[in-house]
Amino acid sequence: MIYEYPDENEPIRQGDLFYPLPRMNIDLEKMAVHTPEKFEEISWENIDFDDSIIVSVPLKPVWGIVATQDCDTTRSPVISLFEIDSLKEVTRLTLPSKPTKWVEFITKKSRENARWFYLPTDNNVGFKERMAINFELVFQIRRMNLEQQISTLRRGRLNRVAYEHYRESISHYFRRYPYDEWYSLTDEEFNEYNSKKGPVEPFGWQKRGI
Repeated sequence: MIYEYPDENEPIRQGDLFYPLPRMNIDLEKMAVHTPEKFEEISWENIDFDDSIIVSVPLKPVWGIVATQDCDTTRSPVISLFEIDSLKEVTRLTLPSKPTKWVEFITKKSRENARWFYLPTDNNVGFKERMAINFELVFQIRRMNLEQQISTLRRGRLNRVAYEHYRESISHYFRRYPYDEWYSLTDEEFNEYNSKKGPVEPFGWQKRGI
């Protein structure tokens, strides 16, 4: 499919696929704090730090794809990665059941939704189901650690064509601008828009109907 399998001696590159990697899931309002005297769950801002305090942090094993650009993957102290999860989990959409519907979903939905990038199944990589890159979830791993364990953690890499689309998708996601398409509507048009696509806030020159 759209993957290739670099030798373990090849350096880390943007588009490399890793699994499993630890991602922290922290709630600053519920930090598990251990001291010699007790265990308690308190807010981060209320922790009185000293050498005897240990904070437990939940870790989740996840798929990750390198987001860091190639010019930094050999020298940056940390590597940034986007989390990968099942297509259904990332998109939160009802997935098609027929091949004809899948064609439309893959070619249209993935183009319209900038926050995710589609990845097809591949047993060699380890994708047992359709997956997606979630551009909203970014985490970091020390570069040295990834390099030390690359033979077991790196599962593959996007091929040239897929990588070019991936790179452009990253750029598109991060250069989006806010666009309030209803700004030029009349009061009547705004109320019609708001009833079908809202709720949205009117601009100062628009009045919300009652």
